[in-house]
Amino acid sequence: MDKKTIMKMNDTWKDFRLTESLKIFQKGAQHGFDLTDFKPGGFKRFLKSLGIPMVAKGSSSGMVWSDGKNYYWRNKDIIIITANNPITGQYYAKGRRKAEKNYASYVGIETKDPKDMDRVVKLFKQNTSYRKGESKGRRDFV
Repeated sequence: MDKKTIMKMNDTWKDFRLTESLKIFQKGAQHGFDLTDFKPGGFKRFLKSLGIPMVAKGSSSGMVWSDGKNYYWRNKDIIIITANNPITGQYYAKGRRKAEKNYASYVGIETKDPKDMDRVVKLFKQNTSYRKGESKGRRDFV
């Protein structure tokens, strides 16, 4: 294989990630955060400001949040996915770590309208105290 062919392959696959999640809102936007801590009460403020109930709900695929997977917080236009429940402190894998309120672990955000994502991310950042990493345009972490 020559260098030109390799370069073309690299360019074609540069944005491919095995961890990239399928979109729930097909024409929407995605954003992800690695290991996230909210300020005390910050997750509730974040949900309230977006009009999302403070009760974890199932995903659009029909899986329930209590199936040992992630926690889904949603309204009709926005979905927040967390590996830890920042309200109760419960981690998705019981027994793996002790309960830790305000800790969300991995976070994925989806908006039905891509124009809403900037506002949601801004509110998210205002209510968090620590974010290890970030993936714009993708839910790389969850």
